[in-house]
Amino acid sequence: MPDILPIAAADGHRFEAALYRAASKHAPLLIFFPALGTPHHVYRHIAAALTRLGIHVAVPDWRGIGSSSIRAARRSDFGYRDMVEIDAPAAIAALQAHLPEAALWVGGHSMGGQLCGLIATQTPATQGMLLISSGSVLARGYSPPIRYGIYAVRAVAWLSAPWLGYFPGSRVGFGGREANGVMRDWLHVARTGDYRPRGSNIDYEKLLPRLHFPVLALNFAADRWAPHAAAQNLLAKFSNCRREHWLWQATDCNGLDFDHFTWTKQPDIVAPRVAQWLLSHCAA
Repeated sequence: MPDILPIAAADGHRFEAALYRAASKHAPLLIFFPALGTPHHVYRHIAAALTRLGIHVAVPDWRGIGSSSIRAARRSDFGYRDMVEIDAPAAIAALQAHLPEAALWVGGHSMGGQLCGLIATQTPATQGMLLISSGSVLARGYSPPIRYGIYAVRAVAWLSAPWLGYFPGSRVGFGGREANGVMRDWLHVARTGDYRPRGSNIDYEKLLPRLHFPVLALNFAADRWAPHAAAQNLLAKFSNCRREHWLWQATDCNGLDFDHFTWTKQPDIVAPRVAQWLLSHCAA
């Protein structure tokens, strides 16, 4: 079972991170950020498997999701800036205090993979990055069915903002109950491909190419929400990193066609190769 760590952000937001400890205190620490609308417990199987293979894994909840003290509402709006510049530093500081001797890695699934790149620009201790089932949501990086789905998300977000004061993701089958600000930032990336969180004074598009560490992106051929082109668009942001991209077919997954979430339930397939890659780069 993980340790559940309470975290308090600078603006009073409270949330939790699940910390799965490896046997050695010197093992690397991977802070893995979830997908849009996804609570930390969804990653319990893959996190536990990586821990058994010698990697500390921590999964914090996003603002507005799971253990978060905040829920998106008309009078409770927030966006990427709050998540990246307020919540992530609080989580990282708390986790490093628990594991001060562990080398720090960041990673994430889907939106978590996108935002961990922004987080890394503000976290000099970052040693590397792991992206699973992630990619830029730039609309032109998708085939027409998903591209039209992105347009539908935009329409729902546009209609729900004045009526509800939040995005009803759990009702429409996309994300969870999301803040209007989160969806504005998500849709800005879908339209332009650029990460420019509203209200932020940080030029992430200038900083992302300055990152310089190993990056592994693992994608699955059957995953329509993180296809090869979307992953390549995201990896292009890290132009000075030592990038490696794996695109697994069913033959790489014991005959299974992993989609955007099923890989989280198959830790014995995903964890060994990911752990081997990460540990080999820690040794290097």
